[in-house]
Amino acid sequence: MSSQKGNVARSRPQRHQNTVSFKNDKFDKSVQAKKINAKLHDGVCQQHKEGLERCVTYSKYKPLSKP
Repeated sequence: MSSQKGNVARSRPQRHQNTVSFKNDKFDKSVQAKKINAKLHDGVCQQHKEGLERCVTYSKYKPLSKP
């Protein structure tokens, strides 16, 4: 999109499209990654549960260093 004010119409289609979904355990075979993938997020509301699952899916989830 252009940076012109009010120009919201795109003149060309999207250049790149993913054909294969992201796999968070493709290269990372560590024990910590396996624990993160196996973890169940119970005891939180639905909105936060979806956010945590999205972080795990895209390898953005970092466990707490101290409980």
